[in-house]
Amino acid sequence: MIPLRLLNSGDKFKIIKIEGGRGLLQKTLDLGLVPNNIWIVAQNTGIGPIIVQKDDLKIGIGVGMAKRIFVEIISDGEANEK
Repeated sequence: MIPLRLLNSGDKFKIIKIEGGRGLLQKTLDLGLVPNNIWIVAQNTGIGPIIVQKDDLKIGIGVGMAKRIFVEIISDGEANEK
């Protein structure tokens, strides 16, 4: 389990846990970032927000929030099973 902030562009992942208060938890739920859904990092340049994608939806996540979202990188085989 690693912070979303450390993933590279193209990595597929699922959210394991979110460390934060009620406000952060509500914001992630409002954005559709819920545990066990599979996402892909569309862009992470190391500077500025991380862009994640699920189907046709793209979301920009700030560095501070990305440090509190803990994920598991998944392989293509696991992604196809979901």
